[in-house]
Amino acid sequence: MQHSSTIEFGGQKDHIPSRRTGKTPLGAKVFSYYTQEERRLLEKAAKLERRSLSSFVALASIERAQRIIAGK
Repeated sequence: MQHSSTIEFGGQKDHIPSRRTGKTPLGAKVFSYYTQEERRLLEKAAKLERRSLSSFVALASIERAQRIIAGK
């Protein structure tokens, strides 16, 4: 089962697949930036959205990047 997310950006809706299509996997290095408490928070939120931790982090970073670029 594949879940997807829709992000509204500047009045447009962009579909973002739940799975990465990149050839290189996300390594443990990505998660070394978080404290244990932050990692537990991310894991809980990812579980609630029924996503993998890496998928949740990837989508969150895309959403944040879009907000920054949009000036919000």
